[in-house]
Amino acid sequence: MRNFFTPTPPPETGDEPPLGRKLLWFFGLCLAGSAAVAITAYTLRSLLFL
Repeated sequence: MRNFFTPTPPPETGDEPPLGRKLLWFFGLCLAGSAAVAITAYTLRSLLFL
């Protein structure tokens, strides 16, 4: 079986974003995902009670 994905090491420049920015992205994506699930759930719930 062929390996279609070859791992690549991270760049050696050391230009990683600070931890605070990474955590903000994490919590932002978490909140956006939770909001999308809530909107979908309440939309489906409202369609059932038409």
